[in-house]
Amino acid sequence: MTTLAGHCHCGAIRVELDPGRPVDELPLRSCQCGFCRRHGARTMSDPASRLHIEAAPGVLNRYRFGARAVDALLCEECGVYVASVLQTDDGRLLATLNVAGVDLEGFGGRTAEPVSYEHETQDERLERRMARWTPAVLVEALPSA
Repeated sequence: MTTLAGHCHCGAIRVELDPGRPVDELPLRSCQCGFCRRHGARTMSDPASRLHIEAAPGVLNRYRFGARAVDALLCEECGVYVASVLQTDDGRLLATLNVAGVDLEGFGGRTAEPVSYEHETQDERLERRMARWTPAVLVEALPSA
């Protein structure tokens, strides 16, 4: 399958998604938490896919809210919410990608499924993320051309 590329508004944070299945089969969600609603987030995650996030030095703003278990990645320059990441106990990085924030091709015109996770316990939330989020790599370096 073709690698999909996108970036924040100013281009300081770039992403590449290697989808594990056809893009039209990847789940597209609209989380109903205050943070995601305020950012107009439309997110995807898929454990069979792979995500590479590359940020220019000094532009990555990590924001933690709620249970403070994940980092929401925002661009310091343009303010775009790019992804949320979770570092697992065994050192892996898992992510959910805001396809709207990085204008990722293949998702336009699709309706996102509204979801609410407010009734999950912390253990249930972690279990869901471990099962559904995308394996990721995060590199802080000058973005490649």
